[in-house]
Amino acid sequence: MSTAFSWQGLPQFAARQLRPAIAQLGQACPVIGTRPEVPIQGMEAALGQPIHWVAAAQSVRWADLGLAVPKVFFQAGWACQSFNTLGDEVRAAGGKVCLQMDSCWRGDLRQWLGGLWFRLARKRKFSAVLVASVSGRRVARWYGFTDEEIFEGLLGADPAIFFDGPPLASRPKRIIFVGSYVENKDCVGLATAFASVADQLPEWELHLYGSGPFQDKIPTHPRIQVHGFVQPAELGALYRSARIFALPSYREAWGLVVHEAALSGCQLLLSTSIGSRHDFATEKNAAEFPAGDRSALAQAILQLASSDDSALGRAQAESRARAATHGPAVFANRVAAIVSKLS
Repeated sequence: MSTAFSWQGLPQFAARQLRPAIAQLGQACPVIGTRPEVPIQGMEAALGQPIHWVAAAQSVRWADLGLAVPKVFFQAGWACQSFNTLGDEVRAAGGKVCLQMDSCWRGDLRQWLGGLWFRLARKRKFSAVLVASVSGRRVARWYGFTDEEIFEGLLGADPAIFFDGPPLASRPKRIIFVGSYVENKDCVGLATAFASVADQLPEWELHLYGSGPFQDKIPTHPRIQVHGFVQPAELGALYRSARIFALPSYREAWGLVVHEAALSGCQLLLSTSIGSRHDFATEKNAAEFPAGDRSALAQAILQLASSDDSALGRAQAESRARAATHGPAVFANRVAAIVSKLS
């Protein structure tokens, strides 16, 4: 065994990315994960092999997992004690560790100070970093990595599940939200903004899918429908039945759901706090607004909802083109390049 992977809150999309990456490496590669907050069905079937589950706060050795120490270890972040101890053991045995980091550039005080701390306390532990996006590359540079040590393509949805549907002009006049019903996602703000302009959009509906404590705070309206959590395999059809995907979060490190929506050809309605907007949103397919500004959000809804058939066609093509920059195939290629560099 020469390569191993770890992932915090191991989601199904990660399993779908890891499987082709492991196949491309052509070797047995164990996967160590902490469990996701919401149980996901079919995780090991999606990965194609058993998963070594660990507790985040647990100190773990490779022998505890019945595994030999690998030569290359892809470590998910630096806040998980179990992954830190596994990474330390790899370095002690002469191996190399690649950091997996989903952070995007915010430029706030916390990130500035965090970069200084990382350079002093953590940088020496990692020989490379795999980031989510072009914005993540900027973070990695600030954290002390050189461009030769930085690789993009950590995150991405599976195009076998999320793919283009009917032309936007023929889809229902529907806005879709997918995410947790928590304060940070501002699902309440989205519903409030939609309700404020609903009389100007008599044929439009807002559908929200998720779970969480703020579900009961979402305002009621005849054309706002609040649904429960949906398993990943069922989400693709929901995106393909919508024209607009909305994510109004106050803060979003990257936002995998934006890639899912872009693969599905949707227009994108995003707050300026969404990290993945740098990868998938342009003036052709998206409208952006300051996070928390419900008036600006309402105007952005009206802007996209007023798109004519020609604009919808351009938006759909742009979303699909931008989405092609991420996904399992891209991830597999980046992993192969990193293993080649570090081996």
